Parts: sequence; C-alpha cells; structure tokens
Amino acid sequence: MTRPVAFLGLGAMGRPMAINLARAGFAVRGWNRTVRPFTEVAAAGVVIESDLAQAVRGAEVVCVCVLDDAAAESVVGAALPHLATGAVILDHSTLSVSMARRLARQVEAAGVTYLDAPVSGGTAGAVAGTLTIMVGGPSMAFERVQDVLQALGRLIRHLGPSGSGQGAKLVNQLLTAVHSAAAVEALHLGLRLGLDLESLHTVLSASFGASRMLDRTVPVLQARDFSSAFTVDVLSKDLGLIQALGEETGTALPLATAARQLYQDGQAAGLGRLDAAALVRLLAARSGAENGEGA
Repeated sequence: MTRPVAFLGLGAMGRPMAINLARAGFAVRGWNRTVRPFTEVAAAGVVIESDLAQAVRGAEVVCVCVLDDAAAESVVGAALPHLATGAVILDHSTLSVSMARRLARQVEAAGVTYLDAPVSGGTAGAVAGTLTIMVGGPSMAFERVQDVLQALGRLIRHLGPSGSGQGAKLVNQLLTAVHSAAAVEALHLGLRLGLDLESLHTVLSASFGASRMLDRTVPVLQARDFSSAFTVDVLSKDLGLIQALGEETGTALPLATAARQLYQDGQAAGLGRLDAAALVRLLAARSGAENGEGA
C-alpha cells in the first residue's frame, strides 16, 4: 500500500519538497493557506486540497513547511484533531526552540508524534532532493519516517530530543546570516576600490576568506538580480529567533546582534523582499554612491 503523506505549506520550499515525495511514490495531498492552482505540483501527482482537514485525514506522516512560529502553531493546531493516533508530524519550518518543544508536548497529548525537522540547502536543494535535515524528537519516530526524509534530503541527522533540530538550524542560520552580511560588506569594499569582482572572487575563493555565502553572493551582485527566497526578511526573522535564544540561554551573541541590526536597516530601506545580497544597496547609499548599487 502506498504510504499517505500530507504536505502543508506549498511555498518556495514546500512545492519542490512535495513534488519529490510524489515522485518517490508516496500518496501526497498538499494544502496551502493561500489557495492557488499549483499546476506544477499537481502535475507531479500531488492532490491539491483546499481544505486542511481533508488534506491530513488518513495521513501517516504530515509535513509542515511554513514561515514562522505563529503559522506553525496555527497549522499544527488545525491539523491535530483530524490525525489518527500514531501519526507523525514532520515540521520543516524554521522556528524557535521553545515553539518546537511546545508543539511536541501539545501533539503528544493527542497520541501524535512531533519531530522538528528544519532543512538547509535552499530552493536548489529542495528541487534536487539534497537538503540537509536536522531532526529533534523521539528516535523511534525518526526511524519510522526515514523513507520520507530520504526522499527529501541527502544528509539527515537525529540530533536529540524535541527542539534539537531547531537548535542546530538556528546555529546554522547564525553562521549563514553573518557570513552573508560579511560577504556583502567585503565585496562592497572591493567594488569601492575598483577591483574586478570576478578576479577578486577567484583570489578569495583560494584564500582563508572563502565561504559558501561568498560564492552565492558574487553571482547575485554580478547579475544584479535580487529576486530570491533567500531574503533580507527571512534572515532578519531568523536572527530575531537567534537573539531570543541567546537571551533565554544567557549566551552572548554580539555578531548576531550586529548582523540583525544591518538586516533590520535593510528592511527599513525597503529591501526586505529582496535577496540578502541587496544589502549592498544600503551600504552603497551609506557610502555616498549615487546609484546605490555597490560602488
């Protein structure tokens, strides 16, 4: 019998993830808060439901991929009454550790298991099915959903009890956001010095300044195409979760604090929905560049 899976949240990450599950042979029903045709998803074999209850009814595994704590709490709460005892919720959203633990307690009381399973790898990784998946929650439930996880990712790790997956993801996002901001700032300086971006990238990539964020930022600046799911808004949100976690745990996070201020300044400048590399416009304006494009 084909294993029934529900996928709640068909955004930039959720769409390709649901498609990969369908292609792997799962019987997938998809739901999104904003109703759209989702033609590509449906063509891959995902049944699109306008009603959340219908999407999750009978599902053994429910994947969730939404924006933030509030959305996850709402979606999980709405799905829970319609889930059978023994179902597993795989939450791929990036949330606070405290929310992940709260949802785990909430669903456990209903006979359902919650695994926080945030992902890294961006839309490219979601499309290719090569995501890194960081999982927190009961190890027995983790083993039961291995087939689902294998259809979505390449590197999958169980990191401990509920909240551990989100903890690892926020550590990753701290590095990601700070490295991205550092790459933009460094390349902005290079442009101000009149250096050729391609030549500079070649040198930096062979030096201790190399980083994945540098590698992804250079082509964005070259193309001047700031449309992306890797936005200033998303990283600002994640840094807010990181700062809150630092406060909860008494952990000093000076770089995260400084980076969040830069991303918030970018939001105030109208860059929120653009790729994180668009922060170069903010830096250019502060440096007196008339076109606000870097140099």
